[in-house]
Formats: sequence, C-alpha cells, structure tokens
Amino acid sequence: MQIQHFCQAMAELAPVRFAEDWDNVGLLLGDRTATATRVMTCLTVTPAVIDEAEAENVDLVIAHHPLPFQPLRKITVDSAAGELVWRLCRNGTALYSAHTAYDSAPGGINDQWCDALRVKGVGALIPKPNLGGAGEQLGPAAWDGYIEKDEGSAKNRGDRSLGAGRYGDLPDWRSAHEILKLAAEFSGATRPRMVGDPQRPVRRIGFACGSGGSFVGAAGRVGCELLITGEATFHTCLEAENTGITLVMLGHYASERFAMESLAQRLQTLPQLVKIHAKSTPVDNFRVWASRRERDVIAVDRNSPNP
Repeated sequence: MQIQHFCQAMAELAPVRFAEDWDNVGLLLGDRTATATRVMTCLTVTPAVIDEAEAENVDLVIAHHPLPFQPLRKITVDSAAGELVWRLCRNGTALYSAHTAYDSAPGGINDQWCDALRVKGVGALIPKPNLGGAGEQLGPAAWDGYIEKDEGSAKNRGDRSLGAGRYGDLPDWRSAHEILKLAAEFSGATRPRMVGDPQRPVRRIGFACGSGGSFVGAAGRVGCELLITGEATFHTCLEAENTGITLVMLGHYASERFAMESLAQRLQTLPQLVKIHAKSTPVDNFRVWASRRERDVIAVDRNSPNP
C-alpha cells in the first residue's frame, strides 16, 4: 500500500476536474511512493488533528479543507498555517485534500445530502455538463461495491447532476421546520438557524455544503423553496429573505463533517481493490479512520438564553 494508491482512489471518488478554479486540491504534501498503512480523514487540519496523527503514527491525512489554501512564501512556525505544515513535514505525514472536488463529485457531499433526505430528480444548482469523463481508476468500476446501482443513484444521474450544488424534490410536502429538524438530526448540528417562515410548505430543496450562501440565487432560479447550507453572511441572509428563499444554516462543520466518516468507511476497502487490480498483497496492519479528536471550532454555549 502506497500513498499513490490513495491518490488514485481519491481521483476517482473526487476527480480534480470537479474542483473550482480557485481551489487547491490533490496531494499537497508528501511522497507518492511512500508506504501508507495508517490513514486518517478529517474536515480540517488543526493542532488537535495533528496531535492525533502524531500519537497514532499516521502516514497520510486526507483532509477536506486544503492546507495550505493560499501559497506560503515561508514554512516556519511564525504563522499558524506554517506551523501546521511544519509539524506534518517533521513527522513525515502526507496530506491530501479533495475539497470542492468532493463537494461536487457524483457520490460526493452534496449528493450524500440528497440521499439522506431522499430527494428525487436530482440536478446541479450550477450545471457543468462538460465535467463528464473517467477519473484515474484503480480498475474497471473499482468502486461499484459501495456506489449504489439503482436508477436514482449519483453514478447514474447523467450530465444533469454534474456541477456545483444540488437540488431536487422531496417525496412529499414538508414544513421548513421539519426539514431543518431532519437535516440537524442527520448532520449532528447542535444549533441550526433559519431565515424564513418555519411553517412554509416546501417540496423542492437545494444543497450547498460548507459556505454556500453564494448559491441562493441559483437555488431560486431552479425553483427551490429552501436551501440547506453550512453558513452564510448577514447580507446573504437578507438576499434570501428578499428573494423568498428559506435558508437553513447548520454550521460549516456539521454540513460536511459526516462525509469524512463515510469517506473513511469507503477507503477501508481499498486494500482489497489494490489486491484485485494491482495483484499485490495488502498489509495486515492497515487502518483508516475519521479523526476522533477533531471538534467544531465554533462551540455552542448551552447556557445561552437564546438557543
């Protein structure tokens, strides 16, 4: 098992062509030929995540958010980003990030939201049909074992769902408050917020994980009554109210962290895929898990008078 095997797997699960032009994705730190037997996923590289990586002798961290995001002219401990990069380098821990590629890829985070709320007729909020094509595959249909094969699955939706964000229709009408409650229960959001009437009947909803306030206009253009995202600015909330879009904000962490758990589960089958397609023998001590120390940096004050 080498780091390049994970790069190949991620290139199929989250092809780089799905990433936004401004993003920084792929293998950001490390040697592709190095051995990787202990792999950890996380949403964001933080001191706590690196503490865990050091304690567990992690070979590769697969983080959703890139580090660095912007180019570093110096790698010193004088800056927060520089110190994190230096600690990873010092410990020989490689780093891969998929970020917006995994947000938008078939079977990625926004598609997982659609599956969680049983949305049908899924399309992309911002279509990019020219994104079709094959990723760097370990072998033919390497991930068929856990990408569902039903007609409504992400893999079989076609060009209509290629692009950024997602939208679709619920099986039946629900109030905005009911949808907020379902989304919070699925994601573990501790204090979700809403812009709009909680009793509004909703059938068509949109998804834009993370900081997705910029999708408000796109959600309105495809007829969404409600948009689920992680966070949005005050002025974006005003835009949503003025244009009649109910906005559910779960918190950036809650809107994406669950997908790091499912990603770790998906990658647990990688040794068998390598054995089948590369005809090599997987090591016995292979482990992959989602960080157990990572926490939402925005803490909830449970004694607040305004829950």
